[in-house]
Amino acid sequence: MVRGFFVVDRRDGIIAVEYTCLCETVRAQMSQKISIIVPNWNGRAFLSRCIGGLLQSAVGSGRSFELLLMDDASSDGSAEEVAKQFPDVHLITNQRNLGFGHTVNLGARKATGDLLILVNNDLVPREHFIENLCRHFDRNSQIFGVSGKTVDWDAATPNHVNMTARFCRGEIQLKWSDDAEAAPTMFLQGGSCAVRRDAFLEIAGFQPLYRPAYWEDYDISYQALKMGFSNIYDPAAVGSHLGQGSMIRAYGEDSVAHFKVRNRLLFLALNITDRQMQKEFWDALPQYVRSGSDARLKHRARAAWYLLKNAPSIRSERRLRAARQKLSDREVFAQFADVGTLC
Repeated sequence: MVRGFFVVDRRDGIIAVEYTCLCETVRAQMSQKISIIVPNWNGRAFLSRCIGGLLQSAVGSGRSFELLLMDDASSDGSAEEVAKQFPDVHLITNQRNLGFGHTVNLGARKATGDLLILVNNDLVPREHFIENLCRHFDRNSQIFGVSGKTVDWDAATPNHVNMTARFCRGEIQLKWSDDAEAAPTMFLQGGSCAVRRDAFLEIAGFQPLYRPAYWEDYDISYQALKMGFSNIYDPAAVGSHLGQGSMIRAYGEDSVAHFKVRNRLLFLALNITDRQMQKEFWDALPQYVRSGSDARLKHRARAAWYLLKNAPSIRSERRLRAARQKLSDREVFAQFADVGTLC
């Protein structure tokens, strides 16, 4: 039963209108369907726990939902095993490995929900995870996404909280804050978040240049902010995370380290449109590539070459983003100038 309230007022017509609006608002909120998207690649060690936790959380939210298991050409039988255990899960299988971003994008196009819940296969959500992500969209139509809090699987210590950044001397420097209550955030965690499906598709989803993974979630979060949307971090939406389990198993620690360095630079090349900030980035790049340990030199040199090799695609993508931009880079960074501690 939907409950309302009457304001003490002699103008009966106004009272009736106010009460009707309240009922319609609640009905609209409850009618939002959610689509849970879980990309999987050889996640047999933890996938069943992830899916079981998600189904429990989704049922507990009281919302209409579907769960899409997007298998990225796994070879360990993980997807088939889960499909037998949970027959209501929609299994969609890639014929070849396409990477995290492409697989999530495919899931977003297949989904039928108003909201997308994006969850890594090595995350086990707590009971109210989904409801705490979704409740913010009921209140604010300008929210693009809501990010949850993840804690280490074994130690239960936080491993992803409210992440923001500053731009300094041509580099992006990440900051963090472990807020006790929901708060604005710059970056969503792609493996533990909810986004509006229509906005996600308008931006064309995760950018394939980040393949196979890392920073594509920060990238789309930043694009949304420049389009005038807002993002929220909610520490009440908690999940336990193994932490890079699938990626390290698939690529090894050295390659994962390279992807992080490369895609950090790619983020700046794709997104920074302020002319002075652009100049600072490109002027600082040669020194950045030459500095650091031998291992860092290798990763940074390869990253710089990746930018040069993909320069035409980067320029084309930048033009598309500029057409959607409402806020400048300085305006976005200014929103978070006093938030967080440097990592």
